[in-house]
Amino acid sequence: MSDSSDPMDEATVLVTAADVTLEPIGARALLVDRDALLAPDQSPLLADPQGELTAVITPVPAGSGPVERIAVAGVEHLGSDDPASAMTANVVRLTERSRYVVRAEPFTQRRLTEALLTADGDLWAAMRELGYDSEVPARPHSAALTGLSEERLDAFAGGPCRVIRTCLPHPPHPPHPPHPEDPDPENPDPHDADPDSPDPCSPAPDTPDIDDPHPPAGP
Repeated sequence: MSDSSDPMDEATVLVTAADVTLEPIGARALLVDRDALLAPDQSPLLADPQGELTAVITPVPAGSGPVERIAVAGVEHLGSDDPASAMTANVVRLTERSRYVVRAEPFTQRRLTEALLTADGDLWAAMRELGYDSEVPARPHSAALTGLSEERLDAFAGGPCRVIRTCLPHPPHPPHPPHPEDPDPENPDPHDADPDSPDPCSPAPDTPDIDDPHPPAGP
């Protein structure tokens, strides 16, 4: 879940969806936070954008408010570094916060993974299932993938989840409790000491005193 969201205020407008186009390249995106977009499809123009980009945000339904034009601050690539990989997406950061917030219920990263599994890895379809009901753009080929493991989809889902306002990432793993047989560094067991070192609890052996003229006799 993104930490950049402002609390709801009088300027916030809840909308069913928001149609977002990145000009001048024409790429489509989803408004997932007030200052962040998610572009689910692989786009060579977003992978290496040239020049300035502007996000044109149109609220749905029509008449919910004015169309916004907000400059893009930067683009972050998610997924594999392999350009041939279909498991990719882009996060687009905005220079200003939008007034619009998509009315979507909170969900967990696990739920996003399940939606991706149902949609064969199609992030657009998964986001529609989770309440981001923007119109899916016409695509020359299906974004559905087959044979993707749940583990791989979950690893991918962690990237979008951290910027989606309504997504709760996996909690951090708790530290492993110490094993009963593991030594306690603050209370070491005296039996674990070096066997060659003297025992501080045992009496000192009788040793002759070099100043004693009558040392103890032998057996």
